[in-house]
Amino acid sequence: MGTVISSVAFQENSVSWVQVELEGEQRLTIQRVVESPLPFVINYDNLQKPTPPLQIAKYLNSLAAEKDLYTDHVRFLLSARFGLVKKVLADRTVPEAVYPELVEREMHSIFTDKVEHYQFYYPEYRRSSGALREILTVALRKEALAFFRQIAREAGFVVPQVSLNCFTLDELYRKFFPNLIGQTLLVNFTDQGFETTVSDETDIVECEFVPYSRTMQNIEQLEDKEVLGAFARLLEKFQNPGVTDRPRYSLSQIFVFGAYLQPHWVNELRNQSNIPLRLLKPTDTSVWQITVDDPTFSEIGEHHFVEPLSYAISES
Repeated sequence: MGTVISSVAFQENSVSWVQVELEGEQRLTIQRVVESPLPFVINYDNLQKPTPPLQIAKYLNSLAAEKDLYTDHVRFLLSARFGLVKKVLADRTVPEAVYPELVEREMHSIFTDKVEHYQFYYPEYRRSSGALREILTVALRKEALAFFRQIAREAGFVVPQVSLNCFTLDELYRKFFPNLIGQTLLVNFTDQGFETTVSDETDIVECEFVPYSRTMQNIEQLEDKEVLGAFARLLEKFQNPGVTDRPRYSLSQIFVFGAYLQPHWVNELRNQSNIPLRLLKPTDTSVWQITVDDPTFSEIGEHHFVEPLSYAISES
């Protein structure tokens, strides 16, 4: 008997949930999966109200009962849009004890809200930029953390871990495809835009959100050609030298996935890119043994469940 983990990935208007059994090193069984819209959009207005977390908790309980999902050990994975991930540069001579002060000063220039309204985290990070040290900083709104903790509490879930998806997606990439070298662009097709994560063999390099349109239209409001056009602009953004004589990144491959990605787009996306591009299917890994018990995983498309699966196998 292995370790059973339930992993719930939240976007602003939907949730995807996987239950896996980890059966030793690089072996897992995907027991159950579910994907569903949420009864409330998780936005700034709803973070202020008492009703949405109660209703979302009830809804998660109904999903758990319907699919017989394990709720004794649940991990909540949040879209990176619920937080801010930024690198702050510091001289190598600056002692680590001063880092929080440097970060707060930097964030004052970014936030429109008070810095005191955010919880800061500093994941272990070893990258440098010349003579400077890169401090990887994660800022989460305290009210957003309280919102998700209330969901867990009202649902009666034991939720020992909460993370942002960019970190677990980066981890899944290196675990499932350790033989790939160079920088890789992971593109998650969400409701309103692309969530991008750049990874390499060592660590996460960058993550950001790029909307499909300036007016933040939902993907259902766009024609296929508009989504494909947005992807072409995304590639240009990552490859355009801009004010320097070199591209922003040196990408070796691109993986696409997400609940809003239509499989029939993949060939066209591939044709637009001069970098090798593929659909991220977890079962394509050559180093993990993955057994699938729930046919929904394949019927809906395994690229829909990359987010929650990434946290189920995470060691962080």
